[in-house]
Amino acid sequence: MKVKASPVNEKGHERMMKLTKTILKRILWLGRGAATTMGVAVMLAITVGLASTALAAAPGDPFKLGRTNTIDEITKLIGSSSEAILRINNNGSGPALDLRVEQGEAPMNVNSTTQVDDLNADQLDGQSASDFISEDKTYTTSASEVGAGEGTDVELSADCDSGDSVLGGGGGGPFPPDLLRVSEPIGGDSWRVIAQDNGNGTVVSAKAICADFPPLR
Repeated sequence: MKVKASPVNEKGHERMMKLTKTILKRILWLGRGAATTMGVAVMLAITVGLASTALAAAPGDPFKLGRTNTIDEITKLIGSSSEAILRINNNGSGPALDLRVEQGEAPMNVNSTTQVDDLNADQLDGQSASDFISEDKTYTTSASEVGAGEGTDVELSADCDSGDSVLGGGGGGPFPPDLLRVSEPIGGDSWRVIAQDNGNGTVVSAKAICADFPPLR
C-alpha cells in the first residue's frame, strides 16, 4: 500500500533542503577563509624563521655567498698544497679583499717574517711613504780642520746643499788624550762637531749625511 505525500510535506522537505545547502555553503566559505589565514600565518613563520637563520648562523652551517654570515666562532680553511689554498679574484673595479676591524685593532695577523713580494704599504710605523727617502737620494759632505793643541777646542760643520736636509752625521779624528765634546745636527741642514785637541795639532773632521731634494745633484 503506497502513501501519497501531501503537498504540505513536500514543501517542508524542500525548505529543509534549501536551508541545509545554505548552511553548508557558509561553512565552506568560512573554511576557505580560515585556510587562507592559516596559510599566510605559516608562510610568515617560515619567512621569519629563514631570515633569523640567515642572520644568526650556527656552527656547521654552509657559507652563504652574497649574504651576511654572522657567527661568533672562527672559521678555518686548512689544507696541504704546494699552491695557495684560497684565491679571491675580483674582475671588477673594487678590491679583492676588504678587512674591517674596530678602532685600534690590527686588521690582520701573520706568523711569518718572510717578505711578501709586491706588497705595498701606505704607512710604516705610522709614517707615510713621503716621510722616507731612498738611499740613492742621499749624499755625504765633510769638513776637516787641524787643531792647535794644548786643550783648545776645534769647531767645524759639514753642510748640505741649499734646500736639502741633514739626516745624520758624526765627527772623527780625535784620539786620546783628545776629547769629542759635541756631535749634533744644527739648523736642519748641517752637522756640527766640537773636539778638544789635547795633543799637538790633531786633525778633526765632521761628516753630514744629506737628503737630496730637487734640484738634485
